[in-house]
Parts: sequence; C-alpha cells; structure tokens
Amino acid sequence: MEIYVVKQGDTIDRIASEFNVPATEIAFVNQISYPYPLVIGQALLIPIQDGLQQYKREVNVNGYAYPYINSKVLQTTLPYLTDLSVFSYGFSEEGDLIPPSQDDTGMINAALEFGTSPMLTLTPMDEYGRFNNNLISALVSSNSAQENLINQAIGMINAKGFRGLDIDFEYIKAEDRDLFTSFVAKMTRELNIYGYWVSVALAPKTSSGQKGLLYEGKDYGGLGAAANSCLLMTYEWGYKYSYLSYR
Repeated sequence: MEIYVVKQGDTIDRIASEFNVPATEIAFVNQISYPYPLVIGQALLIPIQDGLQQYKREVNVNGYAYPYINSKVLQTTLPYLTDLSVFSYGFSEEGDLIPPSQDDTGMINAALEFGTSPMLTLTPMDEYGRFNNNLISALVSSNSAQENLINQAIGMINAKGFRGLDIDFEYIKAEDRDLFTSFVAKMTRELNIYGYWVSVALAPKTSSGQKGLLYEGKDYGGLGAAANSCLLMTYEWGYKYSYLSYR
C-alpha cells in the first residue's frame, strides 16, 4: 500500500491512472461511495506494493435486484458487480415470456454504463408471486413450450441489451429432475450460439444426498455440465426470509 494525499484538481480516475490501479479498487479500499467525492488534503490508501499492483485473484460477483431498486443503491453497488440479475421474468405454460410489471430499462442501461453484465432472470412465478412447480412441470414436459420460451428469451435479451440469462427455478419436483437438466442444456446451447451466457441457480447443500424439495429436483452435477456456470444461493442460509433461524 502507498499513501497519496489529494491535491487540487484530483479525481479518483486521474489518481487511478497515475498509479495504474483500477479506480474501483481505490474506492473500495478507502470506502468511498459513488460518485467518489474527494477533499483536498485527504489521505488515500493506494493498493500497490513495491511500485507494482498487488496480485489479485479474479472473482465474479452477482447481485439480484428488482426493477424498483433504489437508484442510489444501484449506482453505489454496480462498480463492484460483474453481473446484475434483473428479477424477474416469468412464463406461461405455453412458454410465453412474461416481463416484470415495472420497466427494467433504466437498471439495464445503468449496468451497461458501469461495465456490469445485466442478466435476465427467469423464474416460474405464478400470479401470486410464488414459485410454482406445476408451471415447471408443464414447461419441461413440452418441447413446443420450451422452444417458444427460448425464442422469446433470445428476442428479449437482444432487444433490451441483456448479456445472458440466469435460470432460477426452485421447488422442482423430483420426477422432473432429468427433464429440467435437459431444458437447461437446451437453453444453454441455443443462447451460446448468439454469445449469451447461461447460469443456473442452485440451493446450497450440506451433503450429496440431502432430502427436500429444494434439492431432490436438481441434478447438481448434471446442471454444472449443462449450464455455463452455477450460482449457489448461499443467502438461503442467512437472509431474513431464509429457512434457518439463529439464536
């Protein structure tokens, strides 16, 4: 680390360019929120060592967000995200894509401005906002519904500027396990043709044979091979609506 004292006319981008360090790294180390205000005489820690940028391992960071997200929260968070998963797009039994009720154009454009990849999040939500496994069964057992949904998803991704798709299906019936894996593989093959990335969300497990509706309908190994990446929803263990309680 080096210490740099802010001078007249300094911006975080100018300082980052001088030290060949990403501006977001300087902002993170010094806990400066967007739009990165600086004060003359302010001491900044610069993440370099012996004149060279410290070695850093790469990590992809995803965040789920609804279209009604507070704009300040979005602007503050985007510099630290690789992907922004827009929650969420549903579908009918016939495979017709259902956009969120609130316009998501603003958050998609904001993500693109920050170099963050906006991802279309596909969920089997019913009219009550609940995961509906009967809707999943109807989709994975119908080739025509799948083809319709895939084509509409590609059209929406292309039209709105998404960079890919995240498949977030929960409470899948055990008997639909292999059909769901096949659907994910089909979706991935088709979207990859256009250069779009496909991830699949998985509930975290503590053992390979763990029982329960969140786990038995998903072939974790098969889905890992079928999609481009997997997203482990470890927040299931700790967010305010999770199934675990802490004492």
